[in-house]
Amino acid sequence: MYYSGQEIVEIAVRIEENGNEFYTAAAEMITENNDIRCLFYDLAEKEILHISIFQKLAEKFDAESFDFSSEDASDYINHLAESHIFGKPDSGKALAKTLKTPKDGLDAAYKFENDSVAFYTELLKYTRSDSKRLVQQIIDEEKEHAAEIRKFL
Repeated sequence: MYYSGQEIVEIAVRIEENGNEFYTAAAEMITENNDIRCLFYDLAEKEILHISIFQKLAEKFDAESFDFSSEDASDYINHLAESHIFGKPDSGKALAKTLKTPKDGLDAAYKFENDSVAFYTELLKYTRSDSKRLVQQIIDEEKEHAAEIRKFL
């Protein structure tokens, strides 16, 4: 399946929306007020920021923002989008419902952030102009999120 650049941006927004839903639900699962609960709420808020960045990218989107001329490139990005832990609608809430412990939440969150880095890093390779700076900003923030989570593992 081939995705246009606009559809890739929409997938990125969905990933961030699902991340927000997951982090919020994971935080609410923790009854006592502790560092992990605060981390999840903080990460949920950061996902909202990422959504706004991608929405800005989508608003000023033009066909020149991404160069998916190579079929192999678009196939790989499609694979990453489809296999991303939060690539499908409502997958954040669904995953949160399966958590038994805060550690399960941390493990899932760490995988989510690393999957996001891989997806956005590949996307960056085919991004042009101002969009490149925005995608790099997201990558840097996702790496920071993974590092924050790693401290608790």
